[in-house]
Amino acid sequence: METVEDIINKQACGTAAVRGLSLQIIAEMNLLVPNVLVNIESLNIKATSSAVNPYLQPAAKEALRRAITARGGATLEINSAYRTIAQQFLLRSWFEMGSCGITAAALPGRSNHEDGLALDIPVADPDHPDRDPEFVAWRTALENEDWEWFGWVSSDVFHFTYKGTSVRDDIGDVGVHAFQRLWDREHPDDRIADGGFWGPQTAARLRMSPAEGFSTKKLLKLIDPNMTGEDISKVQQALVNAGFLTASQVTNVYDSVTQVAVKNFQEANGLGKDGIVGTQTRKFLGLPA
Repeated sequence: METVEDIINKQACGTAAVRGLSLQIIAEMNLLVPNVLVNIESLNIKATSSAVNPYLQPAAKEALRRAITARGGATLEINSAYRTIAQQFLLRSWFEMGSCGITAAALPGRSNHEDGLALDIPVADPDHPDRDPEFVAWRTALENEDWEWFGWVSSDVFHFTYKGTSVRDDIGDVGVHAFQRLWDREHPDDRIADGGFWGPQTAARLRMSPAEGFSTKKLLKLIDPNMTGEDISKVQQALVNAGFLTASQVTNVYDSVTQVAVKNFQEANGLGKDGIVGTQTRKFLGLPA
């Protein structure tokens, strides 16, 4: 099993390798602060890579919804949205190593992208963003909904930050705390003593963490071939009890029917509608997290 440190040492320069751990961190954040981040895949967006975590703070999501509506429901491509502590640790580590062409990277917990208020979108010609009609149209729609473009004040022409109201400014710390809780739950005899903030103990434990996430309760989702196992039948039975599946649909297989039922359950309970059974969905189903 690859660790975060293995990914760092490979210098692959991409953060998709820690997606499993990232999804666990996001789920844990939503246990700490319910709906602190919400899934934005219900909007007309398209992630440009598997490294993109389609999550924002609720107010930012609604502002993004309005911007997309203003453009007649056009599809918005997104290069980056919420960035977890695990992803930021990779970038910071490569920056400190002088690799991957990274010229700046904040400490984990302090990156703008860890606030759940940031988006990066593609620009055809980064040196001349004003010559890209699609980008200009999106910039106008986003700025009209309180998304500030960074292009005039920095070299980051891809970046927008939501500056509207009804947002939290402590999401970076919530992400750090969420990872610490994950680690402490898996390692009760090796607990982190950094007090809920980024520190050397948290950094050391993150290095040792599995890139695909802790395996005690794996993420259940629709893949090819389908996942099978007793843990899936328990989820299906819980969905039967909640009225989202029938008894005949308890098949021990995570199929498309189960995915739809999970999404419907998540929507009914105000959860991110991603069809993935993680810590938060387990909790709402009444299953051990």
